[in-house]
Amino acid sequence: MAKILSLPDDVSFEVAAGETLLEAALRADLPMAHACGGRAKCSTCRVWVLDGLESCPARTGDEAVLAEKLRLTEEVRLACQLRPVADIRLRRLVLDDLDLAMSSQLDRSVATQSGQARDIVVFFSDVAGFTSISEALSPYDVMYLLNRYFAQAGQIIEANGGYIDKFVGDGLMAIFGIDDQPDASIRAVNAALQTLDAVDRMKPFFSSMYDVDFDIRIGLHRGEAVICSLGSIGHERLTAIGDVVNVASRIENANKEAGARFLISEAVHLEVEASVETADYVRVRLPGTSERMTLYEISRLTPEADAALNDVEPRESMRFAGREWVRVFGDDELGDGERRILEFDDCYVVVLRRADTFVAFNNACPHLRLPLFERQETSAGDDSPVPAASSLTDDLGIICRWHQSCFDLQTGEIRSWCEALNADGTSAGMEHLGDISKNRTLLQVFPCRVQDGFVWISLDKPATS
Repeated sequence: MAKILSLPDDVSFEVAAGETLLEAALRADLPMAHACGGRAKCSTCRVWVLDGLESCPARTGDEAVLAEKLRLTEEVRLACQLRPVADIRLRRLVLDDLDLAMSSQLDRSVATQSGQARDIVVFFSDVAGFTSISEALSPYDVMYLLNRYFAQAGQIIEANGGYIDKFVGDGLMAIFGIDDQPDASIRAVNAALQTLDAVDRMKPFFSSMYDVDFDIRIGLHRGEAVICSLGSIGHERLTAIGDVVNVASRIENANKEAGARFLISEAVHLEVEASVETADYVRVRLPGTSERMTLYEISRLTPEADAALNDVEPRESMRFAGREWVRVFGDDELGDGERRILEFDDCYVVVLRRADTFVAFNNACPHLRLPLFERQETSAGDDSPVPAASSLTDDLGIICRWHQSCFDLQTGEIRSWCEALNADGTSAGMEHLGDISKNRTLLQVFPCRVQDGFVWISLDKPATS
């Protein structure tokens, strides 16, 4: 017979050959929860094997399925399925009614985790000068501004394999490597750089809308943490507990003193050094630490890392009529009246089709550099500060949604100017910008042509001799 010592009860009992740990515990009057009746349909009978794990039979059948679903570590076993063949020392993990409610997976929509050690990368960001921004704007406008930023940052982080841990005020925390991804460090760096690029594209919008200088700071650190579920019953969220979280937060804050936007720790830098370009480094003593550490300011990925990580295929190009043309998509991929927004290094370009005519133009009104169309159209409610999408005329004109200027989509010429401005030249809701009626600028249009079944556009200026 195998001898079992159960903690914290300090109770010893024996398990007969072929008997489950749960059956033996109940026979010994040891109170062991088993909400599903011992059928491996919940994890309430789970125990932590402290000694003797190497002699325990491997998980099979229902236990293996449930363990994979709940991401249980090797030390955590289901008493209803484990049939010990040698002496073990264990700790019961469900001790009372509250533990039972917390650990029961019956009627639970999201699986919880009791705690797993992981080597992770923690991503922290916050908005620079947020106090000043929040004092200058109404609470609604602050909410709108943050949501617009968080929506894009969240998409970028998740696309790079990160997990959004929490939003706290203007701060964002994310975790990379939660599933032991070997490239967590470079993916976190890639997400940070892409987030900074997205913020740079948001700046003209926030400047025009609210007269604020919007920017963020990001810090990354790598280290071991316990990944677990925290929260009240039914409202648990996966999070990380450990010093790596505190250090990442302090690295993010160190950007302010260093005059930087993006700093990473030496632990992250060792993982990504060959794949990034480092602008500078600083030696600092972070609050709560006794030794100085080196932080690295990252400017970009190397071209090779960028191509490998982002799988960006270069667009086919050709030289024609003194211009460089790039192929964007097949001419049958866009239906009559449809449009597509394409991302380039310097701007977003809208390609629109009317019958057999294609036009391409910068997705920014020339007046205040506000977006003519959203990349992802949403139903903005009646109280949204963003008007509905810009509209098109039957003769290839576009009426800007912001101030009702109309532009010719083939030449960029102004057909009518700012019909929605107030009589004094100010914009309703943006009076802080003053008289903006004289900012007359043509719409930036790009030559667009169809050849060999594909749409081609040119972003450069024609060559001159």
